[in-house]
Amino acid sequence: MKNLYRLLDLTKILINEVIDYIASYFGVKKFKVDTVKDLVLKSGNKNNPQGILDTIDFFGWNKAFLMNIGDEKGLLLEKAIIEKNPKHCLELGVYLGYSSIRILRNLQEDSILTSIEASNKYYEISKEIVSHSGLNNQWNPLRGKAKNVIPSLGEKYDFVFLDHWKDEYLSDLKTMKSLELLNDKAVIFADNVVLFNMEDYLSYVRNSSFFESKFISTKREYSKTQPDGIEISTFNKDD
Repeated sequence: MKNLYRLLDLTKILINEVIDYIASYFGVKKFKVDTVKDLVLKSGNKNNPQGILDTIDFFGWNKAFLMNIGDEKGLLLEKAIIEKNPKHCLELGVYLGYSSIRILRNLQEDSILTSIEASNKYYEISKEIVSHSGLNNQWNPLRGKAKNVIPSLGEKYDFVFLDHWKDEYLSDLKTMKSLELLNDKAVIFADNVVLFNMEDYLSYVRNSSFFESKFISTKREYSKTQPDGIEISTFNKDD
């Protein structure tokens, strides 16, 4: 029964996303991500990362669903970044640049975040929002599908944040492993593993000798009731 309720909630979210896209495409209303961008750029929060996050969170809680990591899980992401203190970070799925800001504001001055976004629209919006935050000096945004961009990456990563197409988490992680793009003890932080019932991904990181994983139960972004969770896995290169 819980799985049925979860499926119904997820279906409702996806239907609303499609309706929003169609309505904006035909000019019935402004696409909500454009509305959020305008709110951020007009909010007076230039070079104020927390103010920008607050503006986005307020919209997500009070206006319409946004598919960024949100405030509750966002704090867990920041905690993981602070604990790992990575030099090279990789983010798959950028959307509005919300999680990019949360990562960037916790990096040391010599650290870099590389972010990959498949959508041209989200790529352009995220560049404007992250630039507005004043944190873009340590940011390397790349446009394209992760599976096409990953083979061209030239760094080895200490921290990877997965929040893109859910059916590509596992294949992209395997690609990074096979191409030796993960440093020993690299942390892989995967969002939405409950919301999207990601049993294949969870089975892999929990049963492979190359990973040690822990699960943190959460609520879905901008929800007080819908279950979700994150999986934090540590890569053991020599196993």
